[in-house]
Amino acid sequence: MSVTRDEIREDKSFDLLTDAILERDQPRTTDLFFQMVARQGRSVSDALSVVTAAEAPFVQVPNHINVRDGQITLINNDHTILGLRTSTSLAPFLPEPYRLLPLLQSVWYIPAGLDIWNQLLGKYPGRYATMKGMQVPPPSYGPVVWNEEQAPIREAGTVEERLHAHLIATMSGDVRRSYGLFLGLAADEETRPRLRDQLLFLGLIDLQDTVIGRKARNTGHKALRARAVLDLADFMGWDRSHGVYYIGVPDMAIGPLYYSLYDAACVTVTAEFPDAGKTLKQTNHTPLTPAEVEEMVPLLLEADGPTVWNLITTHLRNGKSIRSLGDTIQLGAAELILRTTVPRQFTDGQHPFDYCNVANFWMRTSDNPYQPRVLYMMANFINDVAHSNKLFTPVIDRECAGIDTTGRSPDALLRELDEAILAFDIARSTALANAYLKSGADRKAYQAAVAVTACKFQDDPHNQKITHSTFEEYGHNSTHLKDRLLLASVRLLAGWPKMPGERDCYARFVKEWINN
Repeated sequence: MSVTRDEIREDKSFDLLTDAILERDQPRTTDLFFQMVARQGRSVSDALSVVTAAEAPFVQVPNHINVRDGQITLINNDHTILGLRTSTSLAPFLPEPYRLLPLLQSVWYIPAGLDIWNQLLGKYPGRYATMKGMQVPPPSYGPVVWNEEQAPIREAGTVEERLHAHLIATMSGDVRRSYGLFLGLAADEETRPRLRDQLLFLGLIDLQDTVIGRKARNTGHKALRARAVLDLADFMGWDRSHGVYYIGVPDMAIGPLYYSLYDAACVTVTAEFPDAGKTLKQTNHTPLTPAEVEEMVPLLLEADGPTVWNLITTHLRNGKSIRSLGDTIQLGAAELILRTTVPRQFTDGQHPFDYCNVANFWMRTSDNPYQPRVLYMMANFINDVAHSNKLFTPVIDRECAGIDTTGRSPDALLRELDEAILAFDIARSTALANAYLKSGADRKAYQAAVAVTACKFQDDPHNQKITHSTFEEYGHNSTHLKDRLLLASVRLLAGWPKMPGERDCYARFVKEWINN
């Protein structure tokens, strides 16, 4: 039976964590989590169940856009759930002494991520206020709870009817009904696989046509959120994941909601394929050839939108497998990062990469008949960002040619790589990583070293998220160019802008937590 938030509140650590979070005390919040795991001997999943229930009411927003002086302004998605999910997935890649570090980083972030709506109005302190250059004094009030807790809704009808009701409530922006219906469906163990598939579907189809010239952008975050909810539920146990549901599920219905791009993909596959393309996963088994992969990757960035769209259709007509196309499109997402040179633009590359990672994960773990349509959305996202930032020319070969990496052993390359990333030296980090990968040295050692470096950074879980996304896709990618995925994570870690205090948690870890 599902454990409610009220039942989790009875845990002796709940009030302590809530107080620390509301006081925005990052060290104390993290130390309490550490004590639960390292001193009290509690499982990570048990500790996560409590900490997510404690933070859940305070990381909500009423909308993802606001209006100031007649202009649209963006309200970010909550990132705390993305960090917690990534932590559990990234930990196995780290050396044993460091495996708790990503979790501690994610918990450290929580008190800085409360009430984003008011942070961006300069009415509440935290990461987003700081990011906008606002020094907000500690207020006399707590964060607003924008979405109240909701009781499960268990309507009469078949599972199909209940799932469809949840789908429509989410797409229509009915936050309370969408959340309540989800809770009712999640309580039924036999329904969970279908609910899982639907939540990923809902996240993936909510993607706008273009980010070019737009202030309000969802950048694929609904897909990332859907996977975070589901992966954490699997890790913690669905019956113990109420805090995770409260953090992530209401946001799936919060506007603005974008479905016109998915609509266009539906129209295309309906016009081009029998049965609206629903049997393509069963009929298409031929992988792209190496030459086709090498031709497609630059086209994803450099061609115009209709050309890219038609290329997907042509490959599907020619029997190319969905997996092979997804793997190649993921390389295109990596190429966005590998062509980026301006720090603030790395966010535009990392979001398509993480979105494509969720899409490929869905296609690997589900037989949903609508998957071919998402290939068009993946390709469009990459092409749109490439055109937004004019990423039409490769830069890696030129950069690497100007940096001498000869004579280094693999171990020396990894040591220098850590130093270069921490110095935010984009070109040198990329060149060192490229030299290591081209040497044929151990990939597991490379992944462990990069994962440790990624987990030294605080302030934005995307540092760890992109690292896991690249590692996961590398492990599944079927192309001969999959090393490019590992290269992309290093470049983004070195290039993505950091904030003051981004290594405070790591310093605390080295001083107090690693050997205790």
